[in-house]
Amino acid sequence: MICVKDHDVLLHITYDDIVKYHGRTFIAGAAMAYKLLELVSAVLTNGILVRDKFHIVLGVNGPGIIDAIEMATRARTRGTLSIDQQIAREKDAPAAADGQDGKYYFEVTYGSRKMTVWLQDGLVPPEFLVLAAKTHDGTITMSEMVRLQQLKEEIAVIVISKEARSLFQYTLQ
Repeated sequence: MICVKDHDVLLHITYDDIVKYHGRTFIAGAAMAYKLLELVSAVLTNGILVRDKFHIVLGVNGPGIIDAIEMATRARTRGTLSIDQQIAREKDAPAAADGQDGKYYFEVTYGSRKMTVWLQDGLVPPEFLVLAAKTHDGTITMSEMVRLQQLKEEIAVIVISKEARSLFQYTLQ
């Protein structure tokens, strides 16, 4: 569970809450973002994330990632969430399935502290990237769409079952 302070109210946000907000279409990204927020909470805070202390730059334009971060932090609504695949071009981070050459790379500023985070290699299967690319170029078949959704669900289950620190590499600045 993620604890988030919004003004004077403490919110307890679960992964199920994220799924209710986002749905299941990009469930793997939603799971990754939930674990990213768990990591940020553990490393940069006393266990409570304060919504108005965030500035987040994503190296991937992933709807599941964006929705999960927005639901928990309201960073998009507050204008403190941006997407910039250029920041990740030269980084050693895994390729993302966004069709825009993004990578699973994130820069999170929380108050005066900054954390650069990227997904561990090997968590995203090559088949997932191949099928996701087909959704972007319009060549995916119906059976491939079914398989892609299965992969998203499988990735989400794996991600949610792991400790956040085992999923990401990070540096503090």
